[in-house]
Amino acid sequence: MTNICDICGDGRADFVLLYNMKLLKPTLILFLLFPLQVLAGNTDVRGEWYAEMSLMGAGRRAMPFWSYTNRGGILPSSPGAAVNAGASSAFFNANDFRFSAGLAVAGYYSAETEAYMPLRTSKKSCFRGFLPEAYVSAGWRNLNLDLGIKRREMDFGGLSITGGDLTFTDNSMNFPGYNLHSDWMAVPKTRGILAVRFDFGDYGMWDNRYVKHALLHNQALYFRVALTKKLTLTAGLEDWSQWGGDSPLYGPQPHSFTDYLKILVGSSGGDDASKSDQINALGNHLGRELVRLDWAEEKWTLTFQHDIPFEDGSGVGFQNFPDGVNTLHFSFNDKEKWVSDLLLEFIYTKWQSGTRHDRPATPEELKKNPEKTRYVVGGCDNYFNNGEYKSGWTYNGKVVGLPLFTPMPVGENGITPGVCNNRIVAWNFGVGGMVCRKIPYIIKVTYSRNYGTYGQRLAFFDDVPRQFSGALELTFRDLLPYMSAMAGVYADAGRLFPDSVGVTLKFLFKGDFGRRRAL
Repeated sequence: MTNICDICGDGRADFVLLYNMKLLKPTLILFLLFPLQVLAGNTDVRGEWYAEMSLMGAGRRAMPFWSYTNRGGILPSSPGAAVNAGASSAFFNANDFRFSAGLAVAGYYSAETEAYMPLRTSKKSCFRGFLPEAYVSAGWRNLNLDLGIKRREMDFGGLSITGGDLTFTDNSMNFPGYNLHSDWMAVPKTRGILAVRFDFGDYGMWDNRYVKHALLHNQALYFRVALTKKLTLTAGLEDWSQWGGDSPLYGPQPHSFTDYLKILVGSSGGDDASKSDQINALGNHLGRELVRLDWAEEKWTLTFQHDIPFEDGSGVGFQNFPDGVNTLHFSFNDKEKWVSDLLLEFIYTKWQSGTRHDRPATPEELKKNPEKTRYVVGGCDNYFNNGEYKSGWTYNGKVVGLPLFTPMPVGENGITPGVCNNRIVAWNFGVGGMVCRKIPYIIKVTYSRNYGTYGQRLAFFDDVPRQFSGALELTFRDLLPYMSAMAGVYADAGRLFPDSVGVTLKFLFKGDFGRRRAL
């Protein structure tokens, strides 16, 4: 787990393993070797440190949605106080080698409350500690390797509900593991018209979940085509696969190297797999298909992106259209304008390839094959849920992907049993800029209609609760040497979350360090 410590109001303290020692040991060894690299040759060394303290208050026992969403999974959904501190360094070598390392710790004190209304329960005041980052990275030319826990990057200036990736947002902490990835690489003999990039990684899901110590594989491939000097098209496919682990129902799941190869190609499981994994692909696969257009002028850029989820072959085959996150983003290069960024998003995940997964065989089909009484039609995709990996696409109780999906309440065993609301229709509007070229601001307003799931898990969603959530954030830079502050006002109105107005005041201390040697 990445929760390093829980100390609750009953005085009980639970210390848990940060993550598998097989991942921790090489991370620490490489972290200690970085100073040797710096001393070994001509190197440019740069780094920064930061410390944050946040105070959060609300008229009710629940903070509004935007105050804790997409914050790296380290802020509470109830009033309280939080701290976050860390440092990172980057080392640049004359031979195009790059090395970096980062470490951060965080924690909050809060009387925790379930974030949504249907089954709200309050807990005793609780302190929780986290390790949001502990990584080392190496790079050469267009290739990069990250090892450890590294916080993900967000696109669209912090205005988007997903940050540009509906399966992998900043709503939860990241997983411990490795990620081999590339920058955009021009394809030879295409005159710079075609470029490609990829991701290939493996992780461990060490939180308290239904299938203990589940493994996680990620692979993605993207292509970028320069249609004109100003217009580029990006398209790609990304797959996440939960596999292995120890199921309380089926016991240890297949986890051999042969099984790993099956995960890579989406093949079905062998005799040691469950019946479902023998019929379908081994493990729990989910992902996204991306189509994006960027029009870049000298002073501004206009982007349209269609981000499509999938859970099985029906989604990969676009049978779930029009489901997806549609983002329209206009951005000036000059970020000191009163309005530098405008964003509009339409989110639709209601169809899910149809209302049923299979259908009875027709009389003609029964004549041809009397033993096959049902045929799969591919509906009821049930995004971010899985019948065997019941915690679904959640980590430490938070949805890893699209934050508008609602996680099930945590059970008595501390396990989140998946997602109870993944059929939504929503709009998200955002604007950002700078007041008098001095005070950066962000405004976000989100409206959603929430339909629950096809196989309704909570009757609360039968009436399709509606929800408005808004945010206004102002950043006051350089108040004192190394010190800035952010003031945020947030509000919720509707039936999904408690009607509430909340305020966050964050103090940020930040500085640089480093030295240069001739390259």
